[in-house]
Amino acid sequence: MTAGMLLLAAPAQAAPRTEVAGGEPAKATVSPAEIAANNAAVWASLPPNVTMTVLGKLPELQGPIHHYTQNGTTTTTGANILAVATLPFQFTFSGVYSMDGRDFRSTQTKICKDIKAEWDYPEESYHQFKVSLRGAPVTVPTDGVARSYCWSGVPTNTTMNFYYYSTNNSAGDIAKASGNGQVRYP
Repeated sequence: MTAGMLLLAAPAQAAPRTEVAGGEPAKATVSPAEIAANNAAVWASLPPNVTMTVLGKLPELQGPIHHYTQNGTTTTTGANILAVATLPFQFTFSGVYSMDGRDFRSTQTKICKDIKAEWDYPEESYHQFKVSLRGAPVTVPTDGVARSYCWSGVPTNTTMNFYYYSTNNSAGDIAKASGNGQVRYP
């Protein structure tokens, strides 16, 4: 009877998973210390017109959905692909290492991008994933944690887009990221 009580008091822990269905490597869990270090590094490197807030999880997303892939066309759900987007809109991306996002036009001088990203395959630490708006790039940690970046001083009634890219790609060593989020007004 004592052994039964001990089993109830100490739940069994599953062994760490090294593969997911289909034999692909499982994504490593990111520690709270690594997330804190990522946040500190981003805050230290932000351009003066950009702020970052750690969300943890993405809020409820709004607007039409735009799907970006590196070598494919952008497809949309609930929007006219030929029209310049209005805010808010959602986005997903996969296999991205250098591409422009959806064109949009703002009616306000501050625009926010809620985003979470992960490497498609584990990558070395010298790669970073970045998102830029009008020459103001921010680092987006690839730890799967949602963050919100807000750019101020954005011109109104001007067609623009976000540029997505990974750094330090050379000699076939190309880091590709996937993720999702939304573009919105604060």
